[in-house]
Amino acid sequence: MDEVGAAVVPAMDAVEKLFGEHTELQLRNSALGGGWNNHQYDQEWHSALVGLEDAEKELVARLLDDNEKSLRVISLVSEEPLGKTALARKVYNRLDIRQHFERRAWVHVPKDFSYKDVTYRGLLIIILQQIELYPSWALPRAPEFMTLHFESMSEEEMSAMLYQILMKVRFLIVLDDVCTVDVWFMLAYPFANVLNGSRIILTTRDSNVASHDYLWSSRLNLMRLSDEGSWALFLKKVGIPQNSSDINNFREDILRICHGLSPAIMLLGRVLSTMESSEWSRVIDLVVAAHFGKGQLPLSNFVVLSYQMLPYVLKPCFLYLAVFPKAYEIPIRRLLHLWLAHGFVQTSPEASVTEDVAKKYLEELVCRNMIEIVRWKPDGTPKTCHMPCYLYDVFLPKAKDKGFLVHHGKSECTSADSLEFLLPFVSFNTRKRDTIEPLQPFVSFNTRKSDSIKPVFTKIINTGGFLMPKVLDLEGVFKPVLSEKLGIMVNLRYLNLRWTLLNSIPAFIGDLPRLEILDLTRTKITILPCSIWEANNLRLLYMTRVRVLKGLVIGFVEPRIYGLDRCTNLRKLDLTCFHSESALKTAQCISRLDNLHTLRLTSSGDPLNLMLSPMKDHQSLSNLYLFGGIEDHRIGNLPRNLNILTLSASRLTEDPMRVLGKLPQLRVLNLFNHSYLGQEMTCHADQNFPELRVLKLWILGKLELLTVENGAMPQLRELEIRVCEKLRSSEGLDQLPALKELILRNMPQDFVEDARRRLGNEKLLIK
Repeated sequence: MDEVGAAVVPAMDAVEKLFGEHTELQLRNSALGGGWNNHQYDQEWHSALVGLEDAEKELVARLLDDNEKSLRVISLVSEEPLGKTALARKVYNRLDIRQHFERRAWVHVPKDFSYKDVTYRGLLIIILQQIELYPSWALPRAPEFMTLHFESMSEEEMSAMLYQILMKVRFLIVLDDVCTVDVWFMLAYPFANVLNGSRIILTTRDSNVASHDYLWSSRLNLMRLSDEGSWALFLKKVGIPQNSSDINNFREDILRICHGLSPAIMLLGRVLSTMESSEWSRVIDLVVAAHFGKGQLPLSNFVVLSYQMLPYVLKPCFLYLAVFPKAYEIPIRRLLHLWLAHGFVQTSPEASVTEDVAKKYLEELVCRNMIEIVRWKPDGTPKTCHMPCYLYDVFLPKAKDKGFLVHHGKSECTSADSLEFLLPFVSFNTRKRDTIEPLQPFVSFNTRKSDSIKPVFTKIINTGGFLMPKVLDLEGVFKPVLSEKLGIMVNLRYLNLRWTLLNSIPAFIGDLPRLEILDLTRTKITILPCSIWEANNLRLLYMTRVRVLKGLVIGFVEPRIYGLDRCTNLRKLDLTCFHSESALKTAQCISRLDNLHTLRLTSSGDPLNLMLSPMKDHQSLSNLYLFGGIEDHRIGNLPRNLNILTLSASRLTEDPMRVLGKLPQLRVLNLFNHSYLGQEMTCHADQNFPELRVLKLWILGKLELLTVENGAMPQLRELEIRVCEKLRSSEGLDQLPALKELILRNMPQDFVEDARRRLGNEKLLIK
């Protein structure tokens, strides 16, 4: 436990009691209402570093110093949570850094790390997973698959492979939250003689870790924010203009109690942003009154205040993050499913779609700085998240006290006697095939052989080791044995078998009376038992390539034969049409699925044009992937509320950009693989893609000229052009005001030079 956790836990009850006595301040926060968040998922807003601009410039300068060819280990040091990891991640993802370093890897180092133990092997696998050993077409990029690839290799073989690869390229490795000198020295020392400008960034709270006087190490100390930086950060988090006289009246008190500590400023700012300024004085007084010791106001006061002021519906959702290992990147998809399965998400008659409400919960916790987004999707929505590390050690005991089961196993289990089952919640093991980052839920065991699972699983059931859990999450476990005893789990709502590589599932899965979510993605399961269609509560069914419905193939028959017309609550749909007779009826059926928001529609076999007109007035469809021919005059029949549109093999002959530019909410547009066969493409100022963030043009073999009129695509941040072999020039790229990245892959040299002349190297990434 870190300094923050040690300071908070002993006084937690006393502080909570004090805050709890003033419940009148919480009444307005008792539940979520409309208008509670002004920022939503603005990636730049959440990722901006306020007060660390100078440190960012210094770090980037050291990383890109071409005069220093030797390996350099740059240590970001501060005993307090001052944004070391956030700074490292911001720099790690910068375009100029990605361009400069041929290979990059990010590793969170666990506190209980031990050399020559299973954890060191895990670190090697994590690094090898990220440095792209093979071309993207050679192996699946999923970590679970890559882990299987390394399973047969010894620790020495992996270490040698890593050394041989990294000695030939310029690399950047981030070692996050290093606690001892041995850890970073052991990982960095083998590369000490690299002379190609490679770098290692190390973040640590222990000044002793960075105090050793090695010739190839340097140190960058982070300090508390100045008054100017503190106030700028506060205004950003509270979301109120600086010239507001009401706010300026609190400036002195806020600067005094936060004392330049950025987490305190962020937490307090977001709490105050939820209430009227007339109540601010009382909140500030409470924070001060909760400080029972002497000296500087501790971060613990702000931590407890933020938790106490959470709407009651968000508290269990927040505490549930402590079930995952510290700093583990939680897929948003997985977290929301777990919240739903445990019944944390409350809906009203006006908001009956629980998935949408769950997303609102997440959004609010992010804006309150209680959840941190780690990675983002191209459309600006979050992909992975975690609880900030300075909160994790504080709320891990709290999660246990509230009844959340947390079991992070450290060694291989051979019997149920070594398992810790406290309450009917998921049990996670942080080891996965001897790696440290991924986790294995429900039971703690080694997953190299599926037969090691069966006796443990069966014994737990036979001895009453669990009390009918709602969740069984086995994501990434290699071919677990699903005992028939699983059929007695009458409360099971969520069964996650993603990346288990199972070949089949037992027929009794469909008989589970409360099963709502079944995830079979990245398995080898192609046939479902008939009983699955009788699962009355099943809402989400994921299969590789089914409230998700994936892999459905419609031939000559009507889609009603498959019961598609009865799936009125379907949220995601992936289907393939093999015949023109069924294409129209399929589109008509889709138009009646009012809750559908994601559709992947593929035509196959004989040339077949997709039918769009029945879907034109679909209101909820926001993510659409179309693979197959589209007649030019039908492109205007696309649904109006699309956020993401992907066209592939559409074979349009007329420039579609004038029509597509009218879609008011479109944020991501992907034109792939002969979707357009014309020679010229123009993005018009009068039909200007008002919300477009990402545009990707891939394999448009006849495209010769790309023109962007002044005023078109005002929000475009990323433009990627790949394998457009005849494209020689572009007009207007330098007029895109928000453009941050132009990514070129396998493009003619003439076009590359033209882009460099127009934009310079700062925004250009060539691969």
